Amino acid sequence: MSSPSLGTALSGRDNSLGAVRPGLAAAVILAHAWPLGGYGASARERLGTIGVAGFFALSGFLIAGSRMRSDFRTYLARRARRIFPGFWGVLLVTGFVFAPIGAVIGGGGWDPAQSLSYVVDNATLVMTHPSIGATLSGAPNPGMWNGSLWTLMYEFAAYLLCGAALGIGWVRRHLAVSAAAVVIVLPVIAVAVGELSGPAHMLTSALRLFPFFAAGVLAHALRDRLRTTTPVAALAVAAVISLAVTSEQLLNVLGPIPVAYALLHIGATWKTSIAAKEDHSYGLYVYGWPVQQLLGMAGLGALVPAPVFAVVSFACVLPLAIASRRLVERPAMRLPLPSLPARPSGDLHPADLPVHVHVREHVDHRAAFAAHR
Repeated sequence: MSSPSLGTALSGRDNSLGAVRPGLAAAVILAHAWPLGGYGASARERLGTIGVAGFFALSGFLIAGSRMRSDFRTYLARRARRIFPGFWGVLLVTGFVFAPIGAVIGGGGWDPAQSLSYVVDNATLVMTHPSIGATLSGAPNPGMWNGSLWTLMYEFAAYLLCGAALGIGWVRRHLAVSAAAVVIVLPVIAVAVGELSGPAHMLTSALRLFPFFAAGVLAHALRDRLRTTTPVAALAVAAVISLAVTSEQLLNVLGPIPVAYALLHIGATWKTSIAAKEDHSYGLYVYGWPVQQLLGMAGLGALVPAPVFAVVSFACVLPLAIASRRLVERPAMRLPLPSLPARPSGDLHPADLPVHVHVREHVDHRAAFAAHR
């Protein structure tokens, strides 16, 4: 008996993608234990690179499906509600809770005006203001309060680009070809461009992250033809590990498809109740770094080895992630979407037109009424 397709395996409610995402967040927290706990540099920090890459790959798979089912404005409103409320929440908590605590621990002093500037200056996802006065004095890594948030700008940019691209008829009809081209071409450009500095480094980061997102989109396009086979998934995992151990650049160039396939296979075949009701991965990701900064300032790194530091960090972050999900993220997602005026019919793609326009183009008014009852 042949294995089910990826689309079939992931179509039900019993898939485990919700459990894969917290696992990726945990990998990021573990990777950050070394620099934030004061243990020095370690090759195991590449676990964080794999974790971030995995987030982008899963986002590509899920977001492509969301866009195919929604017009662009509805899709964009949902994406904004998913990213911004939790992001603004962690900025506020960092500025007005974590920073004062850090000032007490490190003795650097705290100015509320500087916290307000931190929140306002970073509110657009572009992290232009990474520190808050001297509140990180004494931290093993005093440069920034939340080094995880830089990826959210690229995540939202990927949402915008994907949403716009899937509004083009040719791209929708040839989604696999379009996504595969991105997966192949962007890493080639990244190698040719090299590591840029200053503001141009944003291009380097985009060229590194977008292929993983595109690999997820490619998997969505091929979901009814891809099979979930354990031997292939094992090869994909081995490839990811080998690439990560060899060099981060090789992982970025050759890793998108193996990362996407391995994670989607795990999500399709792993039977678990972890995160079955609530996905706390976003909160784990955004609160992990500042909590680890406080633990590092408190001297935990001098008392325990790095893996234990990571476990304690996860235990401290989880309640914050749960609170973020229940008090900020979920209420924001449940807010009704604003009523928007109808769009002119000359938009990018018929899929973005209101449903009644499609119906009116093919059937009479009575049939349209029956179809929408």
